[in-house]
Amino acid sequence: MIYLFVMLLQGAISTLYSAIFTLISRRLKFTIRNILFEKILIQDVAYYDGTESGRLLSRLTNDLDLMMSPIQSSLSSLLSNLLILVGGLIMCFLKSYKLSMLAFVCIGPISYCWEQYAIWSKGLAREMLSYWAEGNSIASQALMHIRTVKAFGCEESVMEKYSSTNQMALNCGIRDAWGNGITSALTGYLDLGTGVLILYFGGLLVYRGEMSVGDLVTYQLFWNMMNNSYQNLQGLITSFTRSAAGAEKVFSLFDSIPDIDPSKGNDIDPTTLSMGSDGGGGQIEIQNISFYYQMRPDNIVLEDFSLTIPAGKTIALVGRSGGGKSTIIQLLLRFYDPKQGCILLDGKPYPSMKVHQLRRLFGVVTQETELFALTVEENIAYGLNKDNGEYKFEDVVEAAKNAYAHEFICEMKDGYQTRIGERGNRISGGQRQRIAIARVFLRKPKIILLDEATSALDENSQEAVHNALSNLIKESNATVVMVAHRLSTVKNADSICVIDKGQVLEQGTHDELVNKNGIYASMVSKNAQKKGDMGRAGTTI
Repeated sequence: MIYLFVMLLQGAISTLYSAIFTLISRRLKFTIRNILFEKILIQDVAYYDGTESGRLLSRLTNDLDLMMSPIQSSLSSLLSNLLILVGGLIMCFLKSYKLSMLAFVCIGPISYCWEQYAIWSKGLAREMLSYWAEGNSIASQALMHIRTVKAFGCEESVMEKYSSTNQMALNCGIRDAWGNGITSALTGYLDLGTGVLILYFGGLLVYRGEMSVGDLVTYQLFWNMMNNSYQNLQGLITSFTRSAAGAEKVFSLFDSIPDIDPSKGNDIDPTTLSMGSDGGGGQIEIQNISFYYQMRPDNIVLEDFSLTIPAGKTIALVGRSGGGKSTIIQLLLRFYDPKQGCILLDGKPYPSMKVHQLRRLFGVVTQETELFALTVEENIAYGLNKDNGEYKFEDVVEAAKNAYAHEFICEMKDGYQTRIGERGNRISGGQRQRIAIARVFLRKPKIILLDEATSALDENSQEAVHNALSNLIKESNATVVMVAHRLSTVKNADSICVIDKGQVLEQGTHDELVNKNGIYASMVSKNAQKKGDMGRAGTTI
C-alpha cells in the first residue's frame, strides 16, 4: 500500500510541476532572449567591427537554446525525483540498513562515470557551438551578398564551407552520442551488479531469519524507485553541465559593457542648442582628437586633429581616400570615441549628453544606402512613430518630392506601400539613394551628414537632389558636413577642408583655395584636365 501511495503521489507531482515549469521556462526564455537582443543592440560599433553577425545570431538561437534546454525538458521533474530519491532512501534504510550500506558502495563508481562524461560532454558542446556559429556566419554572409556569390559562381564553394562546418558539428554530436552510450552501458552494468548483490546478500539475510521474503521484495521495489530517480537526476546534472557551454557564451555577452554607455549623459533639449548666424543648427568643435580603430591599432587615422564647424554652415571634406574623412563622420555620430581630445556640440562635450538623443539631432546619408525590408513609407519614416504624431503621411510625400523620389514611387504598383525587399534590392541604386535622402528631409535634423551622398545618382538626378538639399539646408539652417569628390557638390560649401593622413592641409572657400594654387587647386586642375571641363557636374576632385 505504501508503494502504491508513493507511485500515485509521484504521478500527481510530476503532472503539476511539469505544467508549472513549462510555463516558467517559456517565460524565462522569452525574457532572456529580449535582454540578450537588447545587449547586442547597445554594444559599441567597435564591437560589431570585431564580431560577425552570424555569430551574434547564434547567441540568440543555438547558444540560448542549449542553455535553456535543461530547464525546458528536465527541470520539471527535478522536485519529484528528489522527493522520490529521499523517500526511497529513507524506506530502504528502514527496511534494512545492512543492504543499504552495501548498495551505496556501488553508487560512487556510477557517479564518477557520469561526472567524467558530463565534463567531456561540456567540452564537445562548446566545440559544437563554435562550429554552429561559424556556419551561421557563412550563411549570413552568403545571403547578405548573394548577388556577389552568384556573380562569381561561388555557390558550390560556399556550400562546401557551410557543409564542412556542419560536418564538424555533427562529428562532435556523434562523439557525444558514443560517449553517452558507453557511459550508460557501463553504469548499467554497475547498476545490474548492485541489484545482484542486493538479491544475493538479501537472500542470506532471509536464510538467517534477519529479514522476511516480503521485506526483501519491498526493499527491492524501493531501491528501484530510488535508483530510477537517481539516474534521472544524473541525467539532469549532465544536461546542466552540457548547457553551461551555451551559458558561457550567453553570459559573456551579458558581461560585455559598451564603452559608450547609452544610459549615461544628460537629456538634450534641441531648443537650447546655440543658434548660428541664420538662427538654426548647432556648432561642432573637434578639439585635438586622435583616433585609431581597435582592429587596426597601428594605423593612426587622425592625429591631433582640430576643426570648428559653425552652426548653420556647410563644410565639405575632400581629399584622397583613406585620409580620415569618413572616420570624422563616424566620430560625429559618436559611433566611436576619440582616443585623445574631445568633440563639443554647442560647447558641451559629447560624453555629457545621452548618445541616442545626440544621434537623433543628425540626418545621415551615406554612400552605402541602408534600407530595410519594409514599405517605402516605413523606410522614409524610419525612426519616427506615426502613432505618436511624429509625422503624417503627407510629410512623407513632401519629403519624397523634395528628394525627387515621388515620381518613381508613384510608378510602383502599391506606391508608398510597396515593399522594396531586403536592403532595398527591388529598386535601383539611385532610387535607394533618393529614399535615403528623403529621410533627411522628413526628420528636419539640426545637423546633416553626407558621406558621398550623391555618388549613386546620374548627373541630372545629382544636380536636382543637390539643389533640393541646398533648399533644405537654407530653410532649416542645419549644420552640414559633407564628404564628396564631385566638384559641383563641394564648390558652394561655406568652407572646404582638404584632409590627408588625418590632418587639415588647407581650408577655405572654393574660390579662395583655387586662387591659393595649393593642393586643392592642383586637385581641381588635374581632374578638370581629365574631364575636359572643370565646372561640369561629373568632375571629381
